[in-house]
Amino acid sequence: MEREVHIIYFTKTGGELAGRIAADVAANCPGMESVSKVCGKGILQDWTAEHFRQGNVLLFIGACGIAVRAIAPHIGGKDTDPAVLVMDEKGRHVISVLSGHLGGANAWARRIASMTGAEPVLTTATDAESLFAVDLFAKRNGLQIDDLKKAKRFSACLLAEGKGTLLLPHAYAQDLSFEGQTPTEIEVCGFGEVLREESAPESGNPAQKPFEKENVVIVSPSAAADDVLHLIPRCIVLGMGCRKGKSAQTLTQFALDTLAQLGLDRRAVCAIASIDVKKEEPGLLSLAESLGVPFETFDAQTLESESVENWTFAESARVQEAVGVDNVCERAAAAAGAHRILLGKTARDGMTICVGMRQVALSWDAEEEKSQTGKTLYVVGIGPGSREGMTGEAESALAQSDTIVGYTVYNDLVKPFFPHKRYMTTPMTGEEKRCRMALEEAADGHTVALICSGDPGVYGMAGLVFTMAEEFPEVNVEVISGVTAATSGAALLGAPLIHDFAVISLSDRLTPWDKIERRLRAAAEADLCIVLYNPSSRGRKDHLHRAAQILIEQLPESRVCGIADRIGREGEKTRVLTLGELAEAETDMFSTVFIGNSSTRQLGNKMVTPRGYRSEKD
Repeated sequence: MEREVHIIYFTKTGGELAGRIAADVAANCPGMESVSKVCGKGILQDWTAEHFRQGNVLLFIGACGIAVRAIAPHIGGKDTDPAVLVMDEKGRHVISVLSGHLGGANAWARRIASMTGAEPVLTTATDAESLFAVDLFAKRNGLQIDDLKKAKRFSACLLAEGKGTLLLPHAYAQDLSFEGQTPTEIEVCGFGEVLREESAPESGNPAQKPFEKENVVIVSPSAAADDVLHLIPRCIVLGMGCRKGKSAQTLTQFALDTLAQLGLDRRAVCAIASIDVKKEEPGLLSLAESLGVPFETFDAQTLESESVENWTFAESARVQEAVGVDNVCERAAAAAGAHRILLGKTARDGMTICVGMRQVALSWDAEEEKSQTGKTLYVVGIGPGSREGMTGEAESALAQSDTIVGYTVYNDLVKPFFPHKRYMTTPMTGEEKRCRMALEEAADGHTVALICSGDPGVYGMAGLVFTMAEEFPEVNVEVISGVTAATSGAALLGAPLIHDFAVISLSDRLTPWDKIERRLRAAAEADLCIVLYNPSSRGRKDHLHRAAQILIEQLPESRVCGIADRIGREGEKTRVLTLGELAEAETDMFSTVFIGNSSTRQLGNKMVTPRGYRSEKD
C-alpha cells in the first residue's frame, strides 16, 4: 500500500499552498494527506527523520537547500529512499529531488503539478532525455533488479549511445509477452540458453553481432550467470506436498536445491501451493514466509479438476487414498496459475515438488502515472464465460487489466482469450480471500479484474468487494455488468420472463434454509415467475426436490417449468417440463431452473409467458 504524503512549510504563504495541495491530495487519494508546520531547526530534523524512516512521501515548500541539508543524514540507496520533493512558495515549480523512479518522486511531481498548475522539474537523466528507464520498467512490472549497480551502468550506456538491447530467452518466449509499443531506443531480441562472450543475438538468430554487456538487459527467471543486468519476473510456482511434521529447514533446502537444478533464481518464485489439508503445515508456511510469497492451498475437488496443456499428471493410488486426489504437487501448481510445467513431480525423503511457470505480460507503457494513480479494480461479470456471451465492456476491462483474479473454473474460461495476463486464483469457497487478494494487488499499482460468472451484482462478488474496499481507500472499484443466467437461460428456453419474476438461490451456505422456504412461498403466492439459481450440488443433492415440494403446496403440478444447463458452454441444453416432473429432475451447479406463472405456456419446445398485450380492435 502506498505511503502517506507529508508536507512541511515555513511561512504563511507556504502554509496556504500546503493547504491547497493537501486538499487536492485528499480529494484524489483519501487518507493520504498530512500537513505540518515547522518553527525551529529541531522540529525540522525530527520531522524529516521520522517520515524518512517510515518511507512517506516528503514535500518541502521552501528553499531547496533546506531540504537537501535535512535529508542528507538519512540517505541510503535508491532502492530504499522515499520520494522527496521541493516546491517554491509561489507554486511555480515542483522538483523531484530524491528517488525519482523507485520511490515515485517523478510521478508525484507530475501529479502535484497537475493539481497546482506548476511546472514539474525532473532531474533524472533518462527522463530529461525521454529515454527508457530500466528501474521504472522493473517497478511497474514487478520485476526484481538483480544488481542496482548494473542498472546504473545500463542507464549510463543508454544515455551515452542512445540505444539498448533487451534479451528474452527462447526457453521462456511462450511465457513472457510485451504489451504496448516498444521504446524506439530498445531492441528486443531472443537468445539461447548461453550468452556468448564475443557476440549478441538477433531475433530468431542467436549470437550474430558484437555487443557490449553494459548495453544489455535480460528478462528471465533464471539465475544471473553473466555480467549482464537481469530483471527477474515473479512467475515460478512451487507445487509441494510433504509428510506431516517435515521441518522448515528440510523443505527449504529441497526447494532451493530444485531451483538450483533448473538454474532458477529464488526471487522468481511467486507462490507455494499445496492441498488444503496442508494449510497449517508449519514447514510449508515457514518456507513461503522465507521466500516472501503467499502459501496457496486448494481442496481435493479443485485439484482434481485441474489440467495443464500437453502435460499428463503423475498418478498415485496411495496419494488418492490418503487425500482424495491422485497428485498434489503438480495439480497444486496448476491451480495456482501455472500454465506450463518446467519440472514434474519429484520426490525426496517424504517430500514432493513440481515447478510450474505462470505467464507474464510486461507493459512498456511510458505513462509513469499509470502505476501511481491507476489503482483500479474492475469487478467483471463474464456472463456464461464464452467470448460471444461476454459484453464488450467486460472484454475491454479484461484487456486493460494486467492481473485477473478469479475462481479456478472462471480463470480457465477466459485464459484462451487473454493468455498473457497474470492470473491469481482461489478455490470456490475462498471468496473473501479472493476479494482481498484483488484489492491488495490493485493497491500495489496493478490494474486488476476480479471475474465472476454471470453478473457480479447477482449472487456475485460486487457487494463483498465494496464492503472490504473500505480498507483500501486508494483503490477505485468499478463494477462491469455481465449477462446473468436468468436472462441468458431465458433466451434459450424462449421467453419465460416477459412478466414480473423473482430470482432465488437454493444455496444455504450463506442464507438459512428456512428463509429460502419463506421466499419460495411468497413468490408462489404472488404468482411470480421464479428463477432458481444453485439448484443442487454434491453437498445439496435434494434442495431442488425440497423446493419443488414447497411450491407444489400452492401451485399445480402441471405448472410449466424449464431447465437451462451449461448456458453458453459445451454441453448446453434446455428442457421444458412440469412442476411435478421438476421435483425429480437431475440438475447441478451449472443448471438454472425456471418456474412459470399462471399464464406461462409451453409452445413447442419453448417456454413462453405472455405480457398481456391486446390488439387494437380490442
